[in-house]
Amino acid sequence: MVNVRQQPISPVAYQPPEGKAGEVEATTIASMLERAGAAAFADVQRPEFHFLLLPTSGTGTHMLDFTDHLLTPGSVLWVRPGQVQRWGDLAAYDGRVVIFPAGLLDPGTAELTGASSPDGARWWSPEDAVAAGVPALAEEIADLAADEAMPRSLRAPALTHLLAALLLRLTAQASSRPDAPSGSEAWLAFRDLLEAQHTRHHDVAWYAARLGWSTRTLARATRAATGRTPKELVDERVLLEARRLLAHSDLSVARVGETIGFDDASNFGAWFRLRDGRTPAAFRTSAR
Repeated sequence: MVNVRQQPISPVAYQPPEGKAGEVEATTIASMLERAGAAAFADVQRPEFHFLLLPTSGTGTHMLDFTDHLLTPGSVLWVRPGQVQRWGDLAAYDGRVVIFPAGLLDPGTAELTGASSPDGARWWSPEDAVAAGVPALAEEIADLAADEAMPRSLRAPALTHLLAALLLRLTAQASSRPDAPSGSEAWLAFRDLLEAQHTRHHDVAWYAARLGWSTRTLARATRAATGRTPKELVDERVLLEARRLLAHSDLSVARVGETIGFDDASNFGAWFRLRDGRTPAAFRTSAR
């Protein structure tokens, strides 16, 4: 392979329509495809913004962090900033797309919905979406976003409130699943700190100290929420980032290790093989 992309996965910047910066945007798959062309959706992407896919016709798939999610009418998929995604065949289905920038949600809503966490709920079945009232809320968002007669000073916050209601109701629906993590304050604080610092710190003791807890207290919180230890959660998050870079960039294995906090390529290789069962190079070959 010729290395022509010696950088991490290229981000996709938030580019709202003129006059709509910082506002919830509602569009459709067909409109996006017509505006940007199929080539804009061909490569692996790491968006810097949130979007919800709400299919209304046809059937498609959308890859999000190595998982292909089925998109059927009525289902919902939430893509968060920083996640690695690949579009499927956009001609195979249509539906609403609700786009909003990182930081739009108020801190309380963002925390409750796991807006910054790749482990947050991401896919809902049509039955779950109906139970959460998504069809009516999505239609209200689309109608309001298209209402140019309403002053932006009123439309923008109204859209944000509708979006928050939709996400909170989806989160509540996801929390009823048997495998759903609990929303304890301790777990949420650790989850958010891990997302921010996983490429710099792999030591559970550092997270506990930063949060002002003992490692035992942290372990109780993560076990109650997820059934897993803090170390397992740290390793899972670091491993996800390593897999993203190995599969979707042409950074050398050593550079991937450096990017996620390893100062020695052999240490990274041994760490990765212990957790994945393959060397980084073997994983890269398999993923591609």
